[in-house]
Amino acid sequence: MVDYIRTMVRGDHEANDQVEARLDQLGWDGFPTLLGAVFYFAVNRRFDEQTPPGEIMRFVADMRAAAPAGGPEIDANAAETLIRAAVDPDVETAIDPQMAGRIQGLVILAILGDGTVADDELDALLAEAVSLSARA
Repeated sequence: MVDYIRTMVRGDHEANDQVEARLDQLGWDGFPTLLGAVFYFAVNRRFDEQTPPGEIMRFVADMRAAAPAGGPEIDANAAETLIRAAVDPDVETAIDPQMAGRIQGLVILAILGDGTVADDELDALLAEAVSLSARA
């Protein structure tokens, strides 16, 4: 599953398709937990509790505008809430799990897939996410 996220972030579509096919055979057990952990670390890499709401709103608007045409729509308010919840544990969320997964995937791509994250930084973030998701 880590390889799936790594190839997704790096834009290696051919390798990502291969990993996805393997996971389709083996099963995706634990993926939502891992995705949530990667999302948490990615968001905290970009934002903190002091981030103004307008900055998060602009990020979500830019992310939605850059999303590939024909892809699944994401709810802007839900995305903003989910991002705020990742940096502030007092923020409550009641977001449909399927929508949350879509948001998490797009946010991860927007933050980690922008070309500014070195391979060793990505590996460290993914290792932390694996550790966190193993405790969940």
